[in-house]
This record gives sequence, structure tokens and C-alpha cells, in this order.
Amino acid sequence: MNLKAAAVRLDEEKIYNIRRALSEACYWGRAIERNQRKPSDQRWVDNFSNGKATLEDLKRFFPTYQIHRAGWNYEAILDQVNDLHDKENWTTVEGIRELAKSLPKDLEDTKDGKSLKDGDRTSAASKIAMFARPNDDVFIWDRLARVAMGVRAAKRDGASKAVRYDTKGPNKYGSFHSDCLVELKVELQSKEFNGAVDDFMAFTTFARATRNDPSLACRSYFERRLFDKVLVCEGVRIEELREAERPSKS
Repeated sequence: MNLKAAAVRLDEEKIYNIRRALSEACYWGRAIERNQRKPSDQRWVDNFSNGKATLEDLKRFFPTYQIHRAGWNYEAILDQVNDLHDKENWTTVEGIRELAKSLPKDLEDTKDGKSLKDGDRTSAASKIAMFARPNDDVFIWDRLARVAMGVRAAKRDGASKAVRYDTKGPNKYGSFHSDCLVELKVELQSKEFNGAVDDFMAFTTFARATRNDPSLACRSYFERRLFDKVLVCEGVRIEELREAERPSKS
């Protein structure tokens, strides 16, 4: 499927991807964790953004968000996670770059670092920062989100090929982050997306552990978290459409 056709399909299916993203965002935004194999986003924001993360948190967070491809030294990482929320003069792009650079120092076995790619480090850093600094403009470095953003950015710029974001190429996290800011601004002009943000916030408030719990985060967090889910849903859809056009092997 060529770029133009993919972009047209995403536009045609936008409302369905928003609905799917809202469903997934609410699922991960639930709060009561008894009998849940993977804790919710609420736990990570509550603990990471207040510097209250525990070793048990990290041992569950890394596998939940698929950043467990190496033997992490959780005791060492814990300090980085708990110190991140109140760092002064922290900026998103540079902050995530620095965190991604420092995380490999905290591997239990330095040999594991050879299998931990730059993209894995950036992914880990962006996921930690999303919850440790929910009021900052963090976007998660996710493979499927990058697929979707590559189509969006190319369509916006009139390019013939999708943009490829890669930590070793010209379009690193900074480029991805910049394009996310632009595309999120576009989404915020849509009543469907804004309505979904309203529903996401209302559900999260309703699902807080007790009725007296304070609000989880400011509105911008919910906008970015839902947008992250939309991008992932679009990335999945793009790959499905491309796979459907491949010739059958039979």
C-alpha cells in the first residue's frame, strides 16, 4: 500500500481508531489491581511522579512495557526513576536522551548491553518519563507509533515516502517528538478526539481507588496518553493493510 492510500484509509477510519484507543487507554487507566496481572497506568503515575517507586514497581513495570530485554539492576535504576520527577530545568528531548544514555550503566551484566539497542534505551527512557513527569510534553518512542507518525508526517510535508524514525538516522527522538507536537495540535482541533479525552479523564476519575483521591494528572497528560494509543492503533492498522496486499505464499 502506497503512502497516499495509507493516509486516506487512516482518515476514513479515524473515528474507529479513536474509539479503539479510548478503550485501550481506559483499560490501562483502571485502578483496582486485585487479580490483575499487570498494574494500571494510575499506579505508575501515582508512584513515579511522586518519587515513591519501589523495587517491586520496577520489576513489574519493565516487563509490562516490554523493556526487559536485558538484566536490569533495579536497585540502581530506582534512584534514577525517583529522582526524575523533580529535576529542575529538565527538558523532554534532552532529558530522555540523557536518561537513555545512562540506563545501560545499570545492567546486571554489561554483556547484556550489547543486545540492548539505542531504540530500546530510548523506549525505556520515554516510558519512564511519561509517568514520572506527566505534566511535561513526553511522547513514547514506540515502534508502531513511529510507523503511524511516519505516514502522518510524510502526508503533511507532501513527501512520497513515509518518514523513518531511528536513533541512528537523521530522524531521532527529537524529530519524532517535534512531529508528535504538531500532530497532537491537529487532533485537538477535532471534536471526536477532544470528546474521547473528556471520556478518558472522566473514567480515570471514576476509577480512582477511593473517591477522595486527587486528580491523577493535568489534561495534557490525558491528551498525550490517548494520542499515544491512537498512534499505536494506526500503526497496527497500517501494518494490517500492508500485509493484506502482500502476495500469498501458497
